[in-house]
Amino acid sequence: MRHAFTSSCLLLIAFIGTPPHVVEEFSARVIGVTDGDTITVLQGQTQVKVRLEGIDAPEKSQAFGSKSKAELSSLVYSKTVTVQKTGTDNYGRTLARINVNGKDAAEFMLSKGMAWHYKEYSKDQTLSEMEQKARTAKLGLWSEENALAPWEFRRRQKDNSRSGTDGKIVAADASSSPKDATGLGYWLNTSSNTRHNASCQYFKNTKRGRACDKSDGKACGTCGG
Repeated sequence: MRHAFTSSCLLLIAFIGTPPHVVEEFSARVIGVTDGDTITVLQGQTQVKVRLEGIDAPEKSQAFGSKSKAELSSLVYSKTVTVQKTGTDNYGRTLARINVNGKDAAEFMLSKGMAWHYKEYSKDQTLSEMEQKARTAKLGLWSEENALAPWEFRRRQKDNSRSGTDGKIVAADASSSPKDATGLGYWLNTSSNTRHNASCQYFKNTKRGRACDKSDGKACGTCGG
């Protein structure tokens, strides 16, 4: 009985941390990049939407959303890639690892600090380690003090939608920003000297900060400060 238990444990350990099983492999040309984790490829005459397995990149309206998309584009756009399909997601997109010129796209994005390891759906130890290295080096999105995971960002949007707001983060100027008790309509992250308006995910949501006006600090690249 002890031997059987030990064997089962070893099998479980061997399984955890390994990439998912590849069910199909094909070559295709990348004809579109939606964001930092989703592309469109042309397989023969058929367009296939592909979601990169194992990572989750910032949404377009998040900080580093556009930079993440640009980083992935620089690697794969208009190039012939190897698509290693692992399954299909709830939206009908092909889940796959993408390889181009010997580089794994998911690993590349994590190494640049342009995506999160999607631990809820991936147990790949290599991806986990690559994210941690980027975090430690404060690369890309990890240069932000309070980087918000995209799954949390989407959850907040859903909550906002249920509560009657549209859930979108948009730029706002001083005339439209609600003011707090100090009469000031902006929030200054005193660690990075970045100014956020009331529509921003970082408004009153940094470890160190204070209310400020539009003359303080530098404008946030997402909300416009």
